[in-house]
Amino acid sequence: MRVGIDLGTTNTVVSYIDENGIWNRLSFSNGSSEDRYFLPSRVAVKDGMVIVGRPAAEMLFTSPADVVCDAKANMPEPDKEYYIGGLTMTAEEISAHILKEVYSELERQFPEERTFNAFVTVPTGFMTEARLATKQALRDAGFETDENCLTDEPIAAAVAYGTRLDGDKLVLVVDIGGGTFDLSLMKTSIVGASTGAGRLEPVGHGRDMHLGGNDVDDILVKAMSDSFVRAGGIPLDHPQGTQFRDMQIASAGQRLRSLTIDIKKQLYSAPDRSAYAYIRDLYGKADLDFTISPDEYMSLMADINKRYERCLGNIFVGTGYSPKDVDHVIVVGGMAHEICLRRILMRMFGENRLIVPEDAMYLVSKGAAICNSDLKLAVENRAYTSIGLLKDNGRAVENIIKEGCTVKTGEIFTAELSPAEPDATAVRIQIVEYTGEFSPERYTVILSGDIPIAERGFTLFKRPVRLMLEAAFSEDKILDLTVKQKGRTDRLDVRLGGNK
Repeated sequence: MRVGIDLGTTNTVVSYIDENGIWNRLSFSNGSSEDRYFLPSRVAVKDGMVIVGRPAAEMLFTSPADVVCDAKANMPEPDKEYYIGGLTMTAEEISAHILKEVYSELERQFPEERTFNAFVTVPTGFMTEARLATKQALRDAGFETDENCLTDEPIAAAVAYGTRLDGDKLVLVVDIGGGTFDLSLMKTSIVGASTGAGRLEPVGHGRDMHLGGNDVDDILVKAMSDSFVRAGGIPLDHPQGTQFRDMQIASAGQRLRSLTIDIKKQLYSAPDRSAYAYIRDLYGKADLDFTISPDEYMSLMADINKRYERCLGNIFVGTGYSPKDVDHVIVVGGMAHEICLRRILMRMFGENRLIVPEDAMYLVSKGAAICNSDLKLAVENRAYTSIGLLKDNGRAVENIIKEGCTVKTGEIFTAELSPAEPDATAVRIQIVEYTGEFSPERYTVILSGDIPIAERGFTLFKRPVRLMLEAAFSEDKILDLTVKQKGRTDRLDVRLGGNK
């Protein structure tokens, strides 16, 4: 089996191509509580035993000095060592333990497979030493490897997204995860149903090897700690891995850090609203009662914004291109929805060129699996959002395609719609796009139009119009939606979410 691994600073994500040439994600039995497809890139040692993933992350609340959280950042430093739980390990050895956990999970889920061949992604900023260390960690974990078993993270993302683009494009991939900010400017020529881009020529790179979600978390933790001190508490913005004799202090500090996930979700999902966090008796008798507005968040991130802008500006130096030449900006990684970065990209490139795919956090591993696969992939009939037919004046929806489901070519959906007026000669059809559960407040109309009624008899007797909706994906990821009724056929093209 051929596997693609995004060995991340915060989480590790794994994809594979099955025997039918279809992309799949690997779930983890000890994956993140937020997402079972994420394996926390945390390694701990307890009683001489190495622990990986969620159990290691949970030890941050009790013995943070025995947990390593940033091994990837130190892969370029082969002589750096970590002392945890009585054992000394290098970043390469810690990475090998994470990859061994991946290998063990693959063995559990696919016992019939004899070998696992893997590609792993690395930041563009990784030089020879760091790349060799990553390769060795992959081998030490038990994987079979080809000579070219490494793929740059932004390039992998471009390969994965490639089948959704049309024609020759200049694409900027922005990959922002927990620890790195990675940019790649490339020219692509897409070959529809192939495993990747027909031609993919990198023309520029940019990076900040120490900029990502962890830096945002540090700033938020400092802001919460300052708020807590003003409420009568003690400073809790200590670095991860700090050891305290008082385990209550260690636990309180880690609880503070764990709140950053929810604060970012609140801000990024509703950027016009403030985020709020509260913990009663966080330490001693002092409560944490913290509110941060979007403007306050922007102000706190002023230095990070400058680093974003510096990287984005430098990537065009010497390439002969400028921001106006870019056709698409594809943002991927765990921090793809970060609102400061989004505002900067919109200012530089315009909203219409900015793409944040629904599967932004999985694209890097998917691209690695594609690069590793010797199969020719058919176009994936996979919906990235839900598509539905709006009914009852927007209060309900009839589901056409469910988010994440596979759609077979020529699959038929039927629906009945009544004309709005007794003497109407057409019926209004609205196709909507949404994620998660349908809500009247949370959908986007992606197609709206009047379908002529084929037979006058329908209006005379006020009978509903029975529509036959035939859905199929074309190679350029357009949903071909054919609306049929007795006596006529109407062809509609709907571009799915994640492809705007």
